[in-house]
Amino acid sequence: MLKREDIRIRDPYIVVHNDSYYMYATSGETTLSCYISRDLESWEPIGTVFEIPKNFWAYKDVWAAEVHKYKDKFYLFVSLLGHNGLRGTQIAVCDVPTGPFVPLVDRPVTPIDQSCIDGTLYVHENTPYILYSHDWPDNYVDEADAYVGEICAAELSNDLTQIVGKPWVLFGSNESPYSKGKCIDAFWEGKNIRRYGSDAPFVQKLSDGRLLLTWSPYFEGNYVVLKVISESGYIKGPWTHILPPLYDNNGGHAMFFDDLSGRRCMCLHAPEKSMLERAHIFEVAEKDNNFIVLKEIYT
Repeated sequence: MLKREDIRIRDPYIVVHNDSYYMYATSGETTLSCYISRDLESWEPIGTVFEIPKNFWAYKDVWAAEVHKYKDKFYLFVSLLGHNGLRGTQIAVCDVPTGPFVPLVDRPVTPIDQSCIDGTLYVHENTPYILYSHDWPDNYVDEADAYVGEICAAELSNDLTQIVGKPWVLFGSNESPYSKGKCIDAFWEGKNIRRYGSDAPFVQKLSDGRLLLTWSPYFEGNYVVLKVISESGYIKGPWTHILPPLYDNNGGHAMFFDDLSGRRCMCLHAPEKSMLERAHIFEVAEKDNNFIVLKEIYT
């Protein structure tokens, strides 16, 4: 067994199933591993649950894995790097959360001619949607000569094999009040760039019917979790940026789940520093028409 603090992990994702917790972690350039726990603190490795097939559209960089239960099966959403030099979200399926997950099709579900990462599933009135980040290198440049990431959405077919219609942009990563005047200078894939990040969209419905979307940009040495609200309760919004950040201590890529005692929890990685990343879990709650962090738990 491993303690949570001993597991180096980026973009942690936790699934609750049959009185156990399953946490997914990149385990190499081409593979994804899973850990199982009963208490969110002690974890047992259960091996590889997904591997990029041979002669596939993608060949490395297994990033940002999520597993969603949909129509009695478990669906893996994972970002991969294609042979065309662009990233996309692959969807794979299995009857159980421990894999092996098998790709639905030999192509990304996100637009193949765009760089798309961090795909997530949200189902509204029995219609599935994918939300994802459209980011460097093929997104647009603003007046400050910085690449602007975009949070996008699209309707999915009921079998999750393809997008229905055209995707749309929910917002650009430079639109948040937190973003004003901020972007990062980065050396990315052999090129010096300035960019606004747009990682990790995740959507949940609040008790009053509104939708809360969290996402993570990286500004001036600080990775954060920001909030936007759809007052209408629909994916198409409109979306309103809400301050302060949900988390602003150099950690991000948040996801949310209900633990076995019924508490609403947020899981993210921190710090945003190579080799030091660990999964941190916080109790969160709705309060005074807002969504806040109450405390870190299981530390």
